[in-house]
Amino acid sequence: MPSTRNLTTAELLLELLELASLGELPADQAVRQMRRSHRFTRVATRVDQALASLEQEGLLTRTGSTGRPAYRVTESGLDALERQGRYPAGAAVIFTDIVGSTGMIAEFGEDGAHQRRQRHFALLHEAVASRGGRVVKNLGDGLMIVFADPTAALDCALAMQRDVAADADRLGLRVGLHAGELLREEGDFFGSTVIVAQRLCERAESGQVIVSEDVQVAAGDRLGAGVGVGFGAGVGTRMFELGQIDLKGLRDPIGAYAFELPTPGPRDPESQPLTAGAS
Repeated sequence: MPSTRNLTTAELLLELLELASLGELPADQAVRQMRRSHRFTRVATRVDQALASLEQEGLLTRTGSTGRPAYRVTESGLDALERQGRYPAGAAVIFTDIVGSTGMIAEFGEDGAHQRRQRHFALLHEAVASRGGRVVKNLGDGLMIVFADPTAALDCALAMQRDVAADADRLGLRVGLHAGELLREEGDFFGSTVIVAQRLCERAESGQVIVSEDVQVAAGDRLGAGVGVGFGAGVGTRMFELGQIDLKGLRDPIGAYAFELPTPGPRDPESQPLTAGAS
């Protein structure tokens, strides 16, 4: 439920700084986020003024040169958040993992496998950068990525699967995605949101994106409108409801959905195409 309490200027500045710390923050997205989470007057004007103030103080830097601007947090901005002990709200976390990396070394040798990994990660980094996310770290065979917007994160996850599937190296990729609060420490993120995203990745099969119900609900409006990456250019992507699933190390099961690229002979004949109105 949106907060009905009037948001102070200081609180607005901190919330915008948190959003920008997760990746590129378009001004329009910042306005939408504030409208979803709070009820106050002159939202667009106040957000624009707050973003300009953060930029003037050197806590944000502008990345968009035409049309509505976008912003990224600076090192000074990250330091300011650390001093406040703030946790980003509504963040989305992606984990990726190459499938069959051991077999790749056996087939192509260490050098050949390394070159294929480099090309693979270049594709993933490009998908993340073009959608405003932030790669937190490389985990050897995968990446940990954060987004301020769960819908943009789902866009990115589907785009990564399509790009990897179209690549000549044909490496398998599994992806997990969850949204929630994060704990931040020295540039890294921790907490249950991170654990769930990682466990969902571990459960995914090659070519699959498994998302929590929280992400599916957050992206629901976009799914119903039939727009976005995977909802137009990715015609044929299929969505499966997995129901409540148990994840290693977690006490309670969570609701989850799987997204898959079109393949010959889908493994579940009851699956629904990811088109307008699918759920």
